[in-house]
Amino acid sequence: MTTPPKPDPSSSAWADRPVTAARSGLLALVAFVPLAALLGQLLAGRDGALGAALGCLVPITVLVLTWAAAEIGSRRSASTFAGLMMGSFLVKMAAVALLLVALRGVDGLSRPAFGVAALVGLVLALVVEAWVVASTRAPYVEPDVTGGGSGGRRSPGW
Repeated sequence: MTTPPKPDPSSSAWADRPVTAARSGLLALVAFVPLAALLGQLLAGRDGALGAALGCLVPITVLVLTWAAAEIGSRRSASTFAGLMMGSFLVKMAAVALLLVALRGVDGLSRPAFGVAALVGLVLALVVEAWVVASTRAPYVEPDVTGGGSGGRRSPGW
């Protein structure tokens, strides 16, 4: 008699959800940059295009760091993943602050276009990430394939 293989938490459906969400949000943002720059150009000229393009750096910075934390934490326990995401929040805030300080001295930059592009980019990324997570089919309870126990193991969902 052979014993069935023990389930591997790193291969379960929920493990890839945060990575897929972050990747999808980042791809949506990359597609948004030319549109933001074009709208900035049409509304405020060259300064608007530059402001909108640089404004997209804020959500891109946040999403790259989210993606990195999700990649590192997706194959770990739920508590480790939560700790990584909380720690990455502090890193994101510091990175955005440094980015804003670095861009403070840039001449020829439309501040309104910068702000609008940053806000719209963040909202776009969050909407795409929420849609990916909500539409991903993943079991809440994974069956116990070892043959023992109470018949199911709760998957650490978020």
